[in-house]
Amino acid sequence: MKPTYSYRLRRFRRTILFGVVRRYSAFKRIFPAIAPLAVQRFDCGEERASELMIFLPGVGDVLEDFERNRFMEAVCASKRPADMVVVDVHAGYYFHASVLERLHEDVIAPARASGHRSIWLVGISLGGFGALLYAMENTQDIQGLMLLAPYLGERTLIAEIATAGALRSWQPDEVAIGDHARRLWSWLKRVYATSSDRPAPRVYLGYGNRDSFARGNALLAEYLPADRVFIVPGGHDWKTWRELWRAMLARRDAEPPPPPLELAQSS
Repeated sequence: MKPTYSYRLRRFRRTILFGVVRRYSAFKRIFPAIAPLAVQRFDCGEERASELMIFLPGVGDVLEDFERNRFMEAVCASKRPADMVVVDVHAGYYFHASVLERLHEDVIAPARASGHRSIWLVGISLGGFGALLYAMENTQDIQGLMLLAPYLGERTLIAEIATAGALRSWQPDEVAIGDHARRLWSWLKRVYATSSDRPAPRVYLGYGNRDSFARGNALLAEYLPADRVFIVPGGHDWKTWRELWRAMLARRDAEPPPPPLELAQSS
């Protein structure tokens, strides 16, 4: 699909807005978090599937990027086709601290109420961070996470964990309420890096070996099954993610699905 001028402009605008608001938080009003979320739905057939994949974009991405890069096509060609929803949960929702509320109210709670018994979050870059935050706060809603080069915190935090030798050895200081990245790593340590009976979603993780987030991703990968971690030559770009997505789906097809969620009339 050939990019149009409008498409490129929207992607450029989002990247610029992110940079401005990240540096000057007082300007977050220029990056509004509108409710309800804009979504784009895709089905592989006429009948509703029991499994739903919810796609969360990265910083400069727009609603149609997953379709443009044939993510939906790959799901429908897999051995386990699923219903799919792309959510336009751009960086503004993170700046306004409404990403988890909107995901739950606008997408996940209605999906569970309508009969989807298996819900997966697919997140790229910042979307991977959002997927993990949602799973941390609402573990009972999510069966699996498919994470492509997820953002996992600032370099200073990643260096702090790496200096400890491994996530299991890391001893975080008292975690402030607003320090979402440190809270996330504390949760990852509890449920993935230590022996724990706590319920935890199945995780598939993929990233390019030249990705700027590779160091943090590798710290998480150490505690995931080796056959659910995918590393390919490449950087932080859609070409790399397309290759990783195909590999992830092939592995997903080869494994039995997790037990289904209990249907909820309300959440």
